[in-house]
Amino acid sequence: MGEFAVGPLSEVPVRKYCKSYLLGELRRFPGWSAGVRAEEREMTDDTTVFLCDEFTVMISPVGVDKDKRLFTEDTPEWREFCETTLKFRIPEDLAFAYAESEQN
Repeated sequence: MGEFAVGPLSEVPVRKYCKSYLLGELRRFPGWSAGVRAEEREMTDDTTVFLCDEFTVMISPVGVDKDKRLFTEDTPEWREFCETTLKFRIPEDLAFAYAESEQN
């Protein structure tokens, strides 16, 4: 699936990186409660959603759905699932942006 940085980094202080996944991949997490959010009920496993650097899942990082979150439970189990099963990690070539954020 694709991945990209969101907007100019100076204008997006919280969410700099998102990676797209098929919703079905995320639903494999045992703590995922499919269909809890109204927006998710009509989505199929083939729907593309975005996992963000703060480990939330959004419908889209841009457009009318940019602030709609499907999953916001940031637990150690979720992080392990993301890092181990989904292989989610901030690319090394974007690490500079995180270093700059910590300095400011």
